Amino acid sequence: MLLRVLGVACLLLSPALATAATSLRSTPTQTAAPVQRIDDYAAASTAAAADGAMLLVSVERDQGNPSPLDLPGLEERLLAGGTPWVLCRPDGATAARLGGDPGLVELRGGDGVFVVDHAHDAWRGRVVSVLPRTPGKYYRFEPHHLDQLATLPEGSLTQRSMVLAVRLHPEQPQSTSGSCDPLLCAEAEGHSAHQARIRRQGHHGWETRSQRLGGAAAEVCAQSWEHQDLMDSCVDCVASWRQSPGHWRAVSGRHSAYSYDIRRGGDGIWYATGVFRD
Repeated sequence: MLLRVLGVACLLLSPALATAATSLRSTPTQTAAPVQRIDDYAAASTAAAADGAMLLVSVERDQGNPSPLDLPGLEERLLAGGTPWVLCRPDGATAARLGGDPGLVELRGGDGVFVVDHAHDAWRGRVVSVLPRTPGKYYRFEPHHLDQLATLPEGSLTQRSMVLAVRLHPEQPQSTSGSCDPLLCAEAEGHSAHQARIRRQGHHGWETRSQRLGGAAAEVCAQSWEHQDLMDSCVDCVASWRQSPGHWRAVSGRHSAYSYDIRRGGDGIWYATGVFRD
């Protein structure tokens, strides 16, 4: 099944914050420890690494406003995901340094939240989610977006950002309700990287990919406008798929397994891929 559309794109962050992207894997079942709240950033990072926890940091330069980390019921919803968490709201000076770090460019130079994965070996110490609070063209932060962080599958920043954008769509598409499959993730990652490399959207080599997947698979592709950031591009791609009935059937429908990824080409355009199997 071949699906096509013009629409969105992927990102790697700086070595200083040890970010990266490869393939998404299913989160292992764990016994969750109580959510810890440690507002000293260095101490929170140490605790998360020691406990094998996800580190959720809220960058807030103005400490006088309510914090997204104080969202009622947030700790309970994080615990329900089955993975330990450490929450951190650094002081204003530390927040300013983090906001200006080149490894956190996706914060749009302002406040926001980011997640460092210390719970999964493949991503240990890497930034795997960034939600800027500065409004963009398409992505606008809402505190309830933090609820989604608890249930995102293990994976890279680009993969989790695409899955999040799908789940935040107001029509609640169901393609991510199945299992996030490592084989499909490798295919989505590889094809997004290929599109970015040749700077052209399309289903190049789909016959070969579909044979590797056993033939019973579907794929959607999209590209962004030029010079958008990661979250704007992910949301833009999902909106692009919404404009095509064929694409939207794949993105909105239920599948036994799924994967998403996105990569940025040298032309400043991001190239997204979704792969599904029933």
